[in-house]
Amino acid sequence: MNEFLSSSRNRMALAAAAVVVVLAAGGGYYVWSQNTSNLKVASLAEAGICKAAVERARDYGVLPPDAQKVGEKSISDSDPNRVTCSAQADNATFTLVADVSCDNAKDDKCLLLQKVTTADGKALYDTQDI
Repeated sequence: MNEFLSSSRNRMALAAAAVVVVLAAGGGYYVWSQNTSNLKVASLAEAGICKAAVERARDYGVLPPDAQKVGEKSISDSDPNRVTCSAQADNATFTLVADVSCDNAKDDKCLLLQKVTTADGKALYDTQDI
C-alpha cells in the first residue's frame, strides 16, 4: 500500500475515489430520505381524515367523482373515534360519518365509512342497512 501511495498520481486517484464514494452515499441517503418522507403521509391525521372519507365514498360510488371535502371534521362527544365530515359536489351537499380505529391510511380497516347522507337527510350509504 505504501508503494501505491508513494506516487502523487495514485494519491489523487484514491482521493477522487473517496470523494465519489462520499457523494454516492450522500445521494443515496437523499433519495432514501425522500422516499421515506412519503411514508409519513400514511397517517390519516396528516393526510386528512375527511379527505380520506370522501375519497372512500367516491370509491364506493356513493358520492359523485367531483365531490370534495368542505369544512372541518367534528368529533363525536360520546365516541372519540367517530368523525363527521361534509362534502360538496356541484350544488349538492353531503354528510359523512366514519369510524377511525387507527392512524394508518394504507389500512382500509382504519377508516370505516358508516353513513353518507344528503343535505335533506336521505341516506345514500348506511352500514346499519347492510
